[in-house]
This record gives sequence, C-alpha cells and structure tokens, in this order.
Amino acid sequence: MDDARKPAGRRWRWVLVASLALNLVFVGLIAGAAYRHAGGPGARDHGGGPGARSYATPYVRALPRETRRALFRDLRRSGSGMPSREERRALYDRVLAALRAEPFEADAVQSVLREQGRIAVQLQTAAEGAWLATVTAMSPADRAAYADRVAEELARRPGKRGKKARDEDADR
Repeated sequence: MDDARKPAGRRWRWVLVASLALNLVFVGLIAGAAYRHAGGPGARDHGGGPGARSYATPYVRALPRETRRALFRDLRRSGSGMPSREERRALYDRVLAALRAEPFEADAVQSVLREQGRIAVQLQTAAEGAWLATVTAMSPADRAAYADRVAEELARRPGKRGKKARDEDADR
C-alpha cells in the first residue's frame, strides 16, 4: 500500500471501529434492559433518561408488583430464549477478540451482533406474549384500572422517579 492511501485507510478503520462501538452500546442497552426487566441483576427500578426508556416500561411498571414478579418468573422458567450469563459473556468475548484481531473482520462482529439481536427479539416476543396473556386474563374493571396506571406512568418524566414513586410501586 502506498503512503498516500495509508492515512485514509486508518481513518476509515477508526470510523468503522467508532461505528461498531456505537452499535455495541446500542445492542448492550437493549440486551441490558431486556435482561433487567426479565429479573436479572440490577432488576430494581432505574429511572433512566430520555431515550433509555423502553416502550414496554410503562406497561410493566403499571402492573401490580406481584403480577410483574410472576410474569418475569414464568418467563425465566420457560427459557424464552434467554442465554445463560456464560453464553452472553461468550458472545461479548467473541466481539472483543474480533475487535483486537488484525486484520479486522467486520463479518465476524456482524455475525455476533445478529445473534445478540436475534436473542433480544426472541426475548421481547416472549415477554410481549406473557404480558398480553396477563392483560387478557384481567376483568374489564381491572383492565380499566390498569389502563389508568399506564396513563400515570406515561405522564411521569423519565429519570424523575424518586423514593416516593418507588414506594408507591412497592405498595402495588
């Protein structure tokens, strides 16, 4: 490779690495949110800022605490496509190895990202089905009360859930 093309190649490599890093952050946020809502470590309520709030968060928070726990317990028991901690770590390790490899092989990273995305979609689909079954089993009065709680959740500003809001959640 001649010296005139070398700096341009490096720039593109850095652009690719930066793009990949942003993609990994995005996938990590999605997977982390799904895992946290499925009862993984850190499953307690985090306020989250704008953009960090999942579309499903208000629906989940509006459920009574015991209903939420039962729903996520059932999801964990059913498997729902959630890989073990070791399997998730192995996927991240594959990306780390690919990032450090020379020459860099974007296809290897893309393969892992697709697998992580497939897992996230599988978990989301299972969670949506479990939630819908829960809502379907509600009486009309319970469903109307639940709709009111969802509206309250939607009216709250993300990241402004203080101790009082968490205490109210514990009472549900």
